[in-house]
Parts: sequence; C-alpha cells; structure tokens
Amino acid sequence: MPTATTPPPSNTLPPPQLFDILPPLHSLLSRLLLPPSADGLTPSPDTITPVSPKDLATAASSITNKIQKARVAVRELPGVGMGIEEQEDVIAELEEESRRLRGVEEGIRKAARNRLEGAASEVEAGIADDGAMET
Repeated sequence: MPTATTPPPSNTLPPPQLFDILPPLHSLLSRLLLPPSADGLTPSPDTITPVSPKDLATAASSITNKIQKARVAVRELPGVGMGIEEQEDVIAELEEESRRLRGVEEGIRKAARNRLEGAASEVEAGIADDGAMET
C-alpha cells in the first residue's frame, strides 16, 4: 500500500538480457588479447577478429550502451531512491497491514464456520422435525 513516501508498485522488471554484459565483455577482452593478423587478410566470419587498443572504444560502444540502459532501468525500479530508514518504515507498514489482513481473514473464517455450523444444525433440526411428523 503506497503512502506519500513510497513509490507505486511496479509490476514489470527489466528483461534479464539487459544485465547480461559478461559474454560480450569476455568476447571483447578475448579479441583485445589476440595478436594482430600478420597476413593483413580479412578473416572469415567464423573467426574472431582481433581488436587493437586504438579501436577499443568503438568496439566497446555496444557494451557501454547496454550498461547505460541497465543503469537507467535500475534507477527506475521502485524503492531504489529510498534510504535504509525509509525502507524499514515501509517494511513496518507492510508488516502491520499483513497482520491486519490476517486478522480479517481469520474473522471471515470464523464467521463462515459459524454459519456452516448453524446451517448444519438447522438441517439436522429439519430432519428431526420431518421424522417426528412421519410418526
């Protein structure tokens, strides 16, 4: 239950692929560590092309963009801007609401049980009355 200090709940999380930067980073580092091609020929699409340090910024741009998008997505998650004390206050509010709802649930259970027991008593009484009428 959002209050003035709590953001509204979010039902969607960013896709996990947004945070998956390790494989592309590993690939880039592997390419950086490869020795330059001695023959100067263009490698086939199946081979890993080396990256020279001067081309590193260009080669890393897609990873950098992914990291920036992930940062934005994390900043937009609910509660990220809250401090620890504020988070603890929200947790306490939610725990209190949970206790209240458990009490309501128990009250509904008791009322339903009483109603069922009352209905069963009425049915039994009706059966007893029917049996008395037949005799």
